[in-house]
Amino acid sequence: MVTSALSWISALLCFSFFLSDTNEHGFVESRVYHWDSLPIEQVKTGENRAILHGKTTVFEELEIHSTTINPGKTASLNSNQRDFEKLIIVKEGEITHSIGKSKKILGPGSVALIMPGDKYKLTNTENTSATFYCLSWKTNGFLRKTTSASSTMVDWNDVAFTQTSKGGKRQILNHPTTMFDEFEMHVTTLNKGMKSHDQHTHIDEEIILVIKGEVEELIDGKPLKAKTGDLIFLQSNIPHGIRNIGDGPCEYFAFKWINK
Repeated sequence: MVTSALSWISALLCFSFFLSDTNEHGFVESRVYHWDSLPIEQVKTGENRAILHGKTTVFEELEIHSTTINPGKTASLNSNQRDFEKLIIVKEGEITHSIGKSKKILGPGSVALIMPGDKYKLTNTENTSATFYCLSWKTNGFLRKTTSASSTMVDWNDVAFTQTSKGGKRQILNHPTTMFDEFEMHVTTLNKGMKSHDQHTHIDEEIILVIKGEVEELIDGKPLKAKTGDLIFLQSNIPHGIRNIGDGPCEYFAFKWINK
């Protein structure tokens, strides 16, 4: 189940090479970002793929990219983002991830949430390439900041699967950060033909990353298809709803940043 669900053969995070990822004011647009269209940059340690970069209602800056690390190499870190929170998601392969004195080998579907100022390193100690995704964000100044939040790592294999009438759910994180009261992250499984919920709105911005199957996302009444490897960004209060339109179960990550 884990292997098939997280082969990630085209993991997540979609960016259209032919369309800008922001509007004229620099705000990230609500739409599907397609993995197949990501531009590839060759670097000494492997390759990078830029996904999106802009601002949102909540984020002064939001940047998403993927990095592939060749065997025996360590990912280059962006030293200019010391005041950013970061989320690492392993797409494929295994990565030795260290945060401070803590170290863990993370495989597909595993994540690491890193607080500003914490030193971290991602190394590929295996014989094949490994790929991870990095989401980096900095909030607008009006949001309350918490100093008690800590970095954390979660192994996919340690996350319980809870069956539901529509499929199932894995609760990955529900964790305070330095910038938010709560960062909530889960994986939803939908059986064939099922929808998660009717079209609705909420004040929280949301990101959906498809890791298996094919879905249709209604964004402000417009149906958009997304498949394995695609990312959906949803602005605050925009009507949206998702359903499984594939031949089998689908799975996707969903993230929300919440200030109470």
